[in-house]
Amino acid sequence: MAVDLGAREHYADAALYDFEYRRRRADVRWYRDLAARVLGGPGDILELGCGSGRVTVPLARDGHRVLALDQSAPMLAALEDRRARLAPALRARIEPVAGDLLGFSLRRRFGLIIAAFNVLEHLYTRVELDAALRAVRRHLAPGGVFAFDVQLPDPGWLARDPTRRWARTRFTHPTTRERVWYSTSHDYDPVSQIALIRLYYEPENGGAEQVVLLSQRKYFPAELEALITHAGLSVVERNGDFRGAPLGPRAESQVLVCRSSTVPAKKNLNPRRRAAR
Repeated sequence: MAVDLGAREHYADAALYDFEYRRRRADVRWYRDLAARVLGGPGDILELGCGSGRVTVPLARDGHRVLALDQSAPMLAALEDRRARLAPALRARIEPVAGDLLGFSLRRRFGLIIAAFNVLEHLYTRVELDAALRAVRRHLAPGGVFAFDVQLPDPGWLARDPTRRWARTRFTHPTTRERVWYSTSHDYDPVSQIALIRLYYEPENGGAEQVVLLSQRKYFPAELEALITHAGLSVVERNGDFRGAPLGPRAESQVLVCRSSTVPAKKNLNPRRRAAR
């Protein structure tokens, strides 16, 4: 099934993945700042969908102990390679674990759980998201926080002509050193709310074009907040980027901070601004 392939193929080449997102830094700073605010010092963090460690390693450098969970064997192997190059004390603060967002049971609780960079968009149905959120809730320590980001659906982008290619750029492949043309196209199903994205890699000097699938479930803001509430969590912060801008029509992301709804309400985690609801 194309959706299943789209959950895996984009993560099969960890070197290419890391190259494509090497300039993505704002979210790393935000999660590091959040960990400092929530934990008040070195603490235990569960990272869902850790990938090759783009967020994991900076958190560990800050002194946190990170249990890094992912279901992609290539990405976990890349994390292990990165971890092997770290100093022993830093390496010991990272614990890679193979696991599924739906079925993880770690018999531990955490002061902070995170799912960075659209991880939850790989939960393709309401049932899947509910199962993952309830697992998150079970793993939160009393007063603990769950934070994540997903894209804000863009109606214009979703409605693009699926027969056309977009974002055409040229780059040097980090492994083969070939010059490659990159472009994308996608189909969007408004009933399932799943975008099936095709990533094209065309060698400049000829040769077979590679097509990689990426499937993402798009969550609209009111829908997402309702699903979070249904799972027993409550939103305490919601913003439109990693600098604290309010969620609005120009936003690209939904950046959310949640607590268990059984925990008494507390003041905003960031005293400099009110939560955008």
